[in-house]
Amino acid sequence: MSPGLALQQAMGQQLLATPALTALLGGAHIYDEVPRGEQPLYVAFNGVETRDWSVMDQKAHEHFVFIEVVTNAKSRTLAQSIGDAIETALDNAALTLTGHRLINLRAVFWSVSRTKSSDNFGATLRFRAATEPL
Repeated sequence: MSPGLALQQAMGQQLLATPALTALLGGAHIYDEVPRGEQPLYVAFNGVETRDWSVMDQKAHEHFVFIEVVTNAKSRTLAQSIGDAIETALDNAALTLTGHRLINLRAVFWSVSRTKSSDNFGATLRFRAATEPL
């Protein structure tokens, strides 16, 4: 399994296992691919960028994982609360990856703003991770 996919799957499992987050979302509305017709309120992986981060004889990868929060709220409060819950669940988490070892995982950026298609607020989070093959 590719390191980026292994990382995303482990992050998704961690988010689904976070009661504070699923309570805010009203259920397990955390997706790799948003189901057709899904209405807000949900969290979706919006991309994984993977780069070679190898040194000398040690293979490694650096990843940037983008997570989108889509709400049905016309204020920042819900998007901000969901972003906080995601950061708490993932920042510096010790995740188990299939075929790879997670070196670190950190939140490096997030913003809350109105979505372009509605008056509702959403959030974008970006995490940086480093992995090595087992």
